[in-house]
Amino acid sequence: MNTEHSFASGQEMLAVREKAFAETMDVVCQRHPHYQALMRQQGLSRADFKSLRDLALLPLTHKADYMAAPETFTLNTEGLPLEMQTVWDTMYTTGSTGGQPTPFVSTSFDFFNILALQRNMLRLRGVHSQDVIANLFPLTPAPHGAWIRVLHAAASMNVRVFCAMPGQASPYFELGHGLDEVVQLVQSQGATVLWGVPSYIYRVLGRAGELGLRLPSVRLVFVTGEAMGEQARSDMQQALRRVGADSAQVSISYGATEFQGGLVECTPGAGFHNPLPGQLLIEVVDPHTHQPLPDGEPGWVVLTHLQRRGTVLLRYALGDTSVRTQAPCPHCGAITDRLIQTPHRVDALLKVKGMLVNPAVVLAALDEVLGARAYQVQVRPTDPAQPLAGDVLQVWVEGAGDAALQQALTERVKQVCGVTPQVGLGADPHSWGADQHWKRKKFVDLRAH
Repeated sequence: MNTEHSFASGQEMLAVREKAFAETMDVVCQRHPHYQALMRQQGLSRADFKSLRDLALLPLTHKADYMAAPETFTLNTEGLPLEMQTVWDTMYTTGSTGGQPTPFVSTSFDFFNILALQRNMLRLRGVHSQDVIANLFPLTPAPHGAWIRVLHAAASMNVRVFCAMPGQASPYFELGHGLDEVVQLVQSQGATVLWGVPSYIYRVLGRAGELGLRLPSVRLVFVTGEAMGEQARSDMQQALRRVGADSAQVSISYGATEFQGGLVECTPGAGFHNPLPGQLLIEVVDPHTHQPLPDGEPGWVVLTHLQRRGTVLLRYALGDTSVRTQAPCPHCGAITDRLIQTPHRVDALLKVKGMLVNPAVVLAALDEVLGARAYQVQVRPTDPAQPLAGDVLQVWVEGAGDAALQQALTERVKQVCGVTPQVGLGADPHSWGADQHWKRKKFVDLRAH
């Protein structure tokens, strides 16, 4: 198994992938409840999957399929080597029937690959042995990859790490720290890498500035979990300069629990690199036919696991659109899957006040104005007790502002979606709710359907 983040050639990468795919299909066709049933339904057998090109014979797997019966996506590993039988850990991804998070199971075999994946993420991002990583993700009631995988990433390169433990995970948790304590830890521990959700890191930097603290040792900022555009990146760079981290670089990750890591930038604007292409296959497919598209054409982003023995997903639609290339990266030279357009959600259009509203367009417009500043868009009924009372589009923005900002936001949102919003300034983002307490949705529909 090749555990480097790049290959000498595309042919070498394909050969490694084909071998891993053949081994995976051997066990999937014998031991995977969901895909066994799907293949019977489609009239397919193991003999139909001679190479990766034949993956397209399978229908896409959607998140709703996985959420409905997550246990059917885990292999029956009885009789396999011990490393493939033993459950190492179970992480949880968002949403499921009944409101419970969806489990994602990793065996010991999977965890060894996760360590390789995390190591290559750090290599691509430029981490070295003298770095000190500040884990700024909060602990959560259900285990998510964010908090724990930072520790595993550090272990994979023997790099020092400390957990700032922001907030309180639950009434049973007593080790959380307030914002000022987190800022003091970042300074006293000499953090060179800040890793967390962009809106929280921005608050840390802002508070450090208010306290007059300097953070000159910070050289890298890794962000994930929330959408972050180029204006927000620029704002964070300015916040870093205000606390003395003049040359720090902000690195955005395209992460998902189903990756157990993320696609990362080697340098800003270089695209999101698949850190371990022998383990993960990233494709872009036509939204209508679901067939693979040539590199350079936009479509739905699809994930296939090539090296897993716990939860295994084939042709899994991640819910985003982007553009893929496998050309060598002009910056680092890596030959791998690389998304060269910022992924955007494929969310259904919402009808608000009789208008069809595209949430992605609204968020892009607000990001242009607000940058890294925290905000949330809410659609809610004007009177919950009256189903026909109509809707209201509200934009809540953290921190102070004036009438000019309020007007600018109102006009910009109306311009892109045709609906005049109510804009509230000075809102507390902690009151907005979060996905298992570590990442916050920017657009929520609070109407009963």
